[in-house]
Amino acid sequence: MYNRLKKLYLAGRLNDTGLENAVAKGWITEEQKAEIIEAKKKQEAQKEE
Repeated sequence: MYNRLKKLYLAGRLNDTGLENAVAKGWITEEQKAEIIEAKKKQEAQKEE
C-alpha cells in the first residue's frame, strides 16, 4: 500500500488529506507519510534545477 500511495502522491493524484486518511486507516505509518511528503519535496526541487 505504501508504494501505491507514494506513486499517487508524487503524481499529484493524492493530497495531504489522503495521506492522513491512509494513516488513520492503518494503511501506512506516520513515518511512511513523512517519507512520502519528503520524496515529493525532493521531486519538486529537482524540477526547479
